Amino acid sequence: MEQHPATPSSADQPIEVQVHTSPKFWPFILTFLVVGALVGLIVGMLGAPSEEYTRASASGFFAMFCGGLGAGIGALVYVIIDRVTSRKSTKHLAVPLAEDTDTSAQQG
Repeated sequence: MEQHPATPSSADQPIEVQVHTSPKFWPFILTFLVVGALVGLIVGMLGAPSEEYTRASASGFFAMFCGGLGAGIGALVYVIIDRVTSRKSTKHLAVPLAEDTDTSAQQG
């Protein structure tokens, strides 16, 4: 039976792990979505008025389109930054802690 290299044979042995920092996904997506929607609103408000659409409906259309485009660009930027930071990972030794068995009952 073969054992996984990251799994120690004993609970007291340290485990070698790779650690790298990674950006948070949702803040990237939401930031680019909001910026894209704001750009879309500005484009809709600054554009020439149309006889077929009101300025508000054109602004809403551009906000939705640019917001979706911004979210896609944000996801692409996230993937690129995640790839760059994953190359800078470091190896550390993780020491397992002893199992605490009902310590809250002893303290109280």
